[in-house]
Formats: sequence, structure tokens, C-alpha cells
Amino acid sequence: MTVVFPGDAVLELMQNAASRVVIAAPYIKSETIRRLLKTLPDTVAECTCITRWLPEDIVSGVCDLEIFDDITQVKGGRLLVHPHLHAKYYSNGERTLVGSANLTSRGLGWHTPSNVELLVALPADFPGLLDWESALLDSAVDATAQLRMQIRAQADQLKQTRPMHHPPEVEDETREEEATLWVPQCPVPEQLWEVYRGRGADTMVSSAFNAAQDDLAALLPPQGLTENLFTAYVAGILRQMPLLTEIDKLALTGLTDTKAQEFLSAHLSGGPGGIADYDQIWRIVKQWLLYFFPESYRLETGQEVLVKGREIPRR
Repeated sequence: MTVVFPGDAVLELMQNAASRVVIAAPYIKSETIRRLLKTLPDTVAECTCITRWLPEDIVSGVCDLEIFDDITQVKGGRLLVHPHLHAKYYSNGERTLVGSANLTSRGLGWHTPSNVELLVALPADFPGLLDWESALLDSAVDATAQLRMQIRAQADQLKQTRPMHHPPEVEDETREEEATLWVPQCPVPEQLWEVYRGRGADTMVSSAFNAAQDDLAALLPPQGLTENLFTAYVAGILRQMPLLTEIDKLALTGLTDTKAQEFLSAHLSGGPGGIADYDQIWRIVKQWLLYFFPESYRLETGQEVLVKGREIPRR
């Protein structure tokens, strides 16, 4: 494990790549990624980049839409989008850099003044890294020219309707406790997207509609997401919830309704609004898992047993 200077270390990592590189950063500027891609050896046949690509990031200037062309025009180039990405991760299959540096001139120390950043070099087979990479790739969405057009239109609209009051990376610390205790409330997760779009008031049961609004208030999805990005955003938050991480472990051997309710009773002081209806909470949580992770969970035929299956990482 070695602490390295971000700009030099990332360039060296790219130059020493053999066949495959993976780049993950919320913010990627076109000029910076082009500088890195030019250093890739001809032997590299796969170059995968993951970024957030949120409309608010485009408006604030911390990420460029042009990176789609920069990346897809190189051999094996592929751009993925994960709206909940915060990690900075660079790997060439032999060595991996993790830390705080985005792919911007300020982040890599190529602009004066530069940001104060940190990257740590680890072997690519460092415990947990490959599993983390596979999970990220599996939950990201492929960027397309059509998606770029949609994000551009949403960014243009955002410029006119909502001025940027703060950098996109600033979290609202006052919501930390609420976010920690939140569990899904809407019993029809497939309708969450419609409510996010400002619809559903006339087509949904009022209690479900109100619950969906409460869930969106807790999840705080950015404005202007496409449906795929919205789904990825919600899934990203669910994956990081400690409560659902434990449920995920229990489901590996099969989680019955009774065991799930006992688990929730032991870990929650009460349901939403202080009502300890663990049967209802579990029914909703189960529906969210099945909807947002259809390739990961299933219900045993003829039983109400949630089972976590093995996911096949996408390449």
C-alpha cells in the first residue's frame, strides 16, 4: 500500500496497462480523459469508464457530455453511468488506485491552484476490490448517444429553472438521522418513477401516492434523471443501507416472512410514523427488493421465502 501523487500515478497506471483498464470517477472532464486515453498501449482492448453524468453536474461544469465520444472512440471504449457514484477508482488489472481524486485538472494536480487530493496504490487483487468493481459494473447503466441528448436537454432546462446554490457533492447533514432510519413505504415500487415525474395523483390509491412522495423525499433523487438512471439511483441507495445489507445475507439461505419480521423487530424501534407493523414493512421491503433487483432475488414457488441468487457480473 503506497500513497501516490494523483496525476503522475494515474498516468503511470494507464501507460502500464496490459489489456484492460477500469476508471470510475463522479466527475470526468473531456480534456483530462483525453490526456489519459492517449497514453494507453495498443495492447489494451477494453477501456471501461463509469461516471455520474447527472444534469446538475453538467450545469455546474464538473463533468462533460463530450466524454462519451472521447471514450467510445478508443478501442474497447465503454462509458457507464451510475448516478450514485462517489468513489474514485482506477485499475489496470495489476494495480489499483483508490482515493479522492476526480478526473479533472484540479483533481489530478494539473491546474493551479489544485485540489488537495489523495490516492492510495493497492494490488488489483487486494481483498474486496474485485468484488466491489463487479458490483459497480453490474449496477451501472450503459451510456448512449440518446441518453446524452436527454441529459443535455435536462441540463439546459435546469439552467433556466433552478440556479445552482451549492456544489453537487455537498450533502445535507441535517438529514443524516432520517436517512439512516428510512425504510421504503410505498407498496407499489413500480409506480415510484411515475410519482418522480409528477404523475400518479389521479391513478394511484392516495395512501400509496403519499407513501411514494415520502419515499422520494427521503431518497432525494436529483432532478432530470431518465428512467434507467432513476432506477440505478434508487438501487444504489438500497445497496448501501445497513438494514438491507443484513437482509441480503439472511436471504442467501432463504428468508421466511416470519424470520424477516423477527429481524425487523430486533433492528427497528418502530415502523414509519412510529407504527410497529413489521408484517407490512416486510411486505413492502420485499417488493422493493424484487423490483429493483430482479436478477438477484426470487420467491420460492408456493412459499413466501425470499432467496438471494448469484449475480453474473457484466463485462
